[in-house]
Amino acid sequence: MFDKLVALLKRGGTVTTDQLARELGMSPEVVNGMIDHMTRQGWLRAMSASCESTCNACVFARDCTREAPGQMWQTSSLHLTPTKPLKSSVD
Repeated sequence: MFDKLVALLKRGGTVTTDQLARELGMSPEVVNGMIDHMTRQGWLRAMSASCESTCNACVFARDCTREAPGQMWQTSSLHLTPTKPLKSSVD
């Protein structure tokens, strides 16, 4: 399921949790949990634009939908290789 979420995020642009949840067929709460986990592991990073410059000068201009709610995400060179070691739940 993480692979499907990553594929959706790699499409680029802004996206809401509700949009992701609909496309994945799961609840927004589960999607938020997945995003939180992936962010903590270093697989995702939320992108933010300052919107202080005109859109033509903004590095996010191609993907941003300023008027629409949502978040842009940067994925690490995702083959789902974390930048932090995974903690084992098995001792």
